[in-house]
Amino acid sequence: MSKAQIILTSCSRRGLEVEQIKNYLRGNGYTLSEEDWQVDPEADIILLSTCGFTQPAEDFGFETLHRIQRGKKSSAQVILGGCIPPINPQRVVAEFDGPTFNPQTYTRLDDILHVQHPFQSFNRPNMLPAPSISQEVRHTAEILKTFDGSLSGLEYISRRLNNGLRRRLIRNRYANLNSRHTFYIQIQEGCSMHCSYCAIRTAIGPLHSQPLDEVLDQFRDGLAQGFHHFQLVGDNAGSYGLDICTNMGRLLESILAIEGKFDLDLTDINPVYVPLIFESVKKLLAQNRLSRLYVPIQSGNRRLLKMMNRDCDIDAIRRMLIEIKTAAPRNFKLGTSLIVGFPSETIDELDETINFCLSVGFDWAWCHSFSARPETPAANLPQKIPVDEILHRARYVHSHLRGKTLVTNADDSTGNKTCQG
Repeated sequence: MSKAQIILTSCSRRGLEVEQIKNYLRGNGYTLSEEDWQVDPEADIILLSTCGFTQPAEDFGFETLHRIQRGKKSSAQVILGGCIPPINPQRVVAEFDGPTFNPQTYTRLDDILHVQHPFQSFNRPNMLPAPSISQEVRHTAEILKTFDGSLSGLEYISRRLNNGLRRRLIRNRYANLNSRHTFYIQIQEGCSMHCSYCAIRTAIGPLHSQPLDEVLDQFRDGLAQGFHHFQLVGDNAGSYGLDICTNMGRLLESILAIEGKFDLDLTDINPVYVPLIFESVKKLLAQNRLSRLYVPIQSGNRRLLKMMNRDCDIDAIRRMLIEIKTAAPRNFKLGTSLIVGFPSETIDELDETINFCLSVGFDWAWCHSFSARPETPAANLPQKIPVDEILHRARYVHSHLRGKTLVTNADDSTGNKTCQG
């Protein structure tokens, strides 16, 4: 029996898809390696799922690819997947000569592996495995290896370890990105937005929503299995239904009509879609049926939002979020994400973003460094912010929100790869 190994540098949005790949491999006679990071010398195929969110994330993906190529047995086949292949195909061609796939082309695995049961015969699952302790230990060990014995090195190590603790706390307790007790429903794939800084749409494609009845059937199935906590997830979940003549607000109204004891997490609600869900969210809160809401504002400044192609009435969004937070029970968590160092950003504009966060009272925030990704309009914008200044601004955000909002920020002056949320 052939043995397969899956190694991940991809983000949480690919979680359910990776679980589908695992079921697909098992269903076609493969045994799966229990090792999820060190190269398994007995693996016959090794699938690497990558992230192209930032340049450092891409670099880390290629570093991992080369480590796999060095450590695998000579007959093992490496398959490169995730978001990097469609985002930077030139680099893939230059550094890898094997087969690839991406979030739009999982069915390509059928031809690569010559399987009996096609990928589409395996449903997207609703559960995620327990977080790997080995991943946490490995992350800490890798940070400690960078210590050079100096006082400044000790400060750097301390900062990275503390940021890692915040990141894991946000992932597991605040954003609930990996829980055995949660029933995850992927309500849509792809993206309806054209953010000027983002290359991920190249990898995930345009919006594709699950039919409303299928989402509700999965929800009822989760209730029948005894789940009480549900998370509606997607690449751009707030845009749900716009391609099938419905929207997220109508989905929430339909869920509210279902009898049973449950509560919800809503993730990746772009601010432009907050008005569509506002009334439904207030009803969910009134019934204590909403645990978390994640609205990535990226900036509180209108000029920068226009440059990001994320323009909206940000003052109206602020009022709605304040009303939501004020009406929420104490256990409710509200999160966001921010981009620091977008081209031409001023300190006054960054202060607007900080003040927006303070007025709303976010419980957590992913603080990302701007990354000039290939083939994006923002990559060609003038007035780039130097990387050392971006790091300084990330710490500036953290210092102003500390004690009020749990914040992750860049680990080093290259932007590193802050958690992608």
